Amino acid sequence: MDILPELVARRARCGIAADPLPVEQVQRLLCASTLAPSCANAQPWRIVAVTGERLTAVRHALSEGNRWATRAPLIFVMATKPSLDMRLEGGRDYAYFDLGMAALALMLQATREGLYAHPIAGYTPSKVAKAAGLPEDFVPLNLIIVGKPGDDALLNEGQRMREHGPRQRKGLEEIAFSDAWERPWGTGDIGDLLSRQDSPRP
Repeated sequence: MDILPELVARRARCGIAADPLPVEQVQRLLCASTLAPSCANAQPWRIVAVTGERLTAVRHALSEGNRWATRAPLIFVMATKPSLDMRLEGGRDYAYFDLGMAALALMLQATREGLYAHPIAGYTPSKVAKAAGLPEDFVPLNLIIVGKPGDDALLNEGQRMREHGPRQRKGLEEIAFSDAWERPWGTGDIGDLLSRQDSPRP
């Protein structure tokens, strides 16, 4: 099975080094995000690349379970507001979907460059919004923690096990269907694919 190598190699690693990243590298990640598709080309995502004086304040907004992220030299604050994109019936605010695609584009570029890019939801949104200087009507939807591979000194036991264990993904029969919900796609070979191609931790 031929799958994009960056998709196979990408993992939400926690062992991130504190080494600063070159400005040119950060810019490439941001540029990758701008190439993501968006509804009517609205491009509703806004990204604050926090690397300087605001980084401490963003770190203080993290949950205890994300203490490992306090070493990261770069935290992307991914923000949007629903009115920047299509708002359709059934609660379909496309801004959130488009932001997700931009986040994935950024993470795949980071993976290609040998970086870890770990999206998280465990933080206090109001603190992050204040630290990043977001306008009041913007939602800090998620953070992406970015850095070079490092050690696992700040990881708890569970995180350490996930960091060094095999990648776990659901099979196609659990998430995909043929024509209708009651017809699962069939047994997928995701596990075989990962066992053959998953990159070991440096």
